[in-house]
Amino acid sequence: MKKVLVLLVALLLAIPVIGHAGSATSRYDVTIGGYIKFDMGYNTQDTNEAASTALRSSTHARKDLYDEYGNTFMSSADTTISLLVKGPDAFGAKTSGLVAFNFRGVNTGNAFGGAQILFAWMKLKWASSELTIGKDFQQFGMPYTKAALGIGDFGQYLSGGPIPPAVTLRYEFLKNWNFMLGVISPTEWTGAGSTRQYNDDYARGELPFLEYELEYKNEGCGKVGPNPLRFAVGGLFGREQKTNTLYYSGLDYKASVVPVWIVAGRYFVPIIPEKQGNKKNALYLTGNAFLGQNFGGDNWLGIPNAPSSTPGSMGSYWRGGVNSKGVATWGFKDAAAPTAFGMFAQLSYYFTDQVSINGMYGYLKYNYSDWAKSTPAISTADYKGANCVNMNQNYAISVLYDPTPNLRLGAQWMRMFTRFNGDSNTTLIPNSALATAGTGLLDKSGYLDMYRVAAWYFF
Repeated sequence: MKKVLVLLVALLLAIPVIGHAGSATSRYDVTIGGYIKFDMGYNTQDTNEAASTALRSSTHARKDLYDEYGNTFMSSADTTISLLVKGPDAFGAKTSGLVAFNFRGVNTGNAFGGAQILFAWMKLKWASSELTIGKDFQQFGMPYTKAALGIGDFGQYLSGGPIPPAVTLRYEFLKNWNFMLGVISPTEWTGAGSTRQYNDDYARGELPFLEYELEYKNEGCGKVGPNPLRFAVGGLFGREQKTNTLYYSGLDYKASVVPVWIVAGRYFVPIIPEKQGNKKNALYLTGNAFLGQNFGGDNWLGIPNAPSSTPGSMGSYWRGGVNSKGVATWGFKDAAAPTAFGMFAQLSYYFTDQVSINGMYGYLKYNYSDWAKSTPAISTADYKGANCVNMNQNYAISVLYDPTPNLRLGAQWMRMFTRFNGDSNTTLIPNSALATAGTGLLDKSGYLDMYRVAAWYFF
């Protein structure tokens, strides 16, 4: 009798599950893909495995714990799972969709290791045009390929880029020419914690940002991998509605409109093309160059502000008076943002079809005025003062080996050099307390060496 009752209870519990269960198959063509990734490495500074800046160097008068000692790291958070769907035609176009997620978590306020949406887009493709709707890489400025091992390596140079929601149309109007135009989210409004949210000054700009690109592509010059000869010029523009109450001690809200714009070129040159699908002895150059201002919002250049009292160099600042403690002392004035320029370049050579060596370089410079360099920031949303990044450079060499089509091994050395607006006793570190010893100031600059090995298993 007890066995019968247990069986009845089990069936009753199973009925709702069966009623709501989905099919293991689909009426559409669905492909499961992605890769398992493992990273392991060593930093000469005590920072994370996706650092965007080096920390200040110690001086004889003041020592910084995070510069004096390095750390080791291991991670599998870059592991990515994707579903690619190909459905029936609509409006005369081939339709497809992709959803993918990894486990870095932090972009949506989770802890590192939590799942987060990476891509979520749908596409309609006609003979000479393509409409993309959803969350995808921005379609301007990014190099056509990148051989860095870490997901954040060289992201400061439009070489990784954010993955914002957007609606874009790319149209091929001549045989080798196409043009892209679209609207793109000005901010990652789903974020929490250290990421920007829905109540962000960029989202208050009242309109989505506009992105565009003109591209030339010529397959007659050969190719390396999927890329032939390609050149493109594009960018975006929008505006930030920067708000503040600090100048009036909470008595009123004040706002100042600050333009956001980027002009970026990118290229891929197959110097020695592959032959009949074999990349042995192939050589190519790829990269970008960019100019603009006020790169906050979706963190276009990957220099975020730390959760402590030290800002990064992404956005705008207030041009009001402050005292030595950073407190507003006279009148409200408008906001501004420094212009910035930079570039990324990668030269890659294939010893065999499976083994390549890659040299990479990135450079970023902010044109802060002398006043903005020396005037203390009021808050972490006020991007001025001695602790803002003034210049960043990266050098790297990587070796990639594909022993089989689904397995990749890699090794990389990367040096990062950062110069700040001025000397300071604070550092861009992910904690609120200063881990320093001694008196005086830390150095105006710092450098970080990162040694990394990685393995990918594609499925």
